[in-house]
Amino acid sequence: SSFEKAPTPKTWESLFYLAKVQSLAGVLYDAAVSLPPEQQPPAGLLADWKELGDKVSAVYGTHEKHIAELEEILSRMGMRGCVLKGTGLARLYPVPSSRMCGDIDLWVEGRRDRIISAFEEAGYPVYSVVYQECKARVFDDTEVEIHFHASKMYNPFCNARLQRWLSKNAPFADGSTLAYPSAYFNTVFCMAHMYRHYLEGGLGLRQMMDYYYILRVLDPADRGPVMQQLKQLGMKRFTAAMMLSLQFNFGLEDEYLLCPPDRRLGRKLVEDAIVMGNFGIMDKRNRPVAGEGPLKRFIRKN
Repeated sequence: SSFEKAPTPKTWESLFYLAKVQSLAGVLYDAAVSLPPEQQPPAGLLADWKELGDKVSAVYGTHEKHIAELEEILSRMGMRGCVLKGTGLARLYPVPSSRMCGDIDLWVEGRRDRIISAFEEAGYPVYSVVYQECKARVFDDTEVEIHFHASKMYNPFCNARLQRWLSKNAPFADGSTLAYPSAYFNTVFCMAHMYRHYLEGGLGLRQMMDYYYILRVLDPADRGPVMQQLKQLGMKRFTAAMMLSLQFNFGLEDEYLLCPPDRRLGRKLVEDAIVMGNFGIMDKRNRPVAGEGPLKRFIRKN
């Protein structure tokens, strides 16, 4: 692959900055070095980019090691779980180690009080307990989030429907302590996850790229049921906007779409993803306003 016209050094600086704030440094480094030599970034910038890409790969390797250790931990506890997002979705990429990973998200089967007790009794203190998750101090170099619910929605009626669907389609596997969700599960779960992040503070290109790869491996027979479920969860318009965004940003072919794209809403989603950055780190709308409480902030942002 190549550009019709080679980017200028200034354009490469902008692309490198975009890669960092969108948490796509590893993936875009692979793309940069695949270009013809005369179109690649300046040598100094390429060296910095490689250094960042190597760090991304190292984190991926650490996560793979820790997930194996978590599987042993859950086995000793007599519990089952699954890996959400992260390294599970990275396996869908051409080069899994190039997808930047943050913390490790585990959805553990069972009641919240039993899960918390099991980790604390095993010597892993639990903190930051909220409705759907908590954090556990298991490793010094990697944060672990333990989910009691895989995801949530703010609308209580939609959330009740989501929790029923998640329970019915939970990817906990018999004979396996730690499983990875199917594409069918991820198509609903990740859309709900992106929708919540869009409302909370930020939805960037990395999460959209994850969804691009999910759709490419989804069984065609599952597209209709998935879209029906997304409608029941109140995400019909968001899904239509996402389809446009995936086509515009990543060139997703029509055959993989869940529904016809919405150009008007999709354009806004494309623009917001650039403004927000990964998890909203660039979005000025997320900055606190003096005297503003959580509810007022939520209303203002929405």
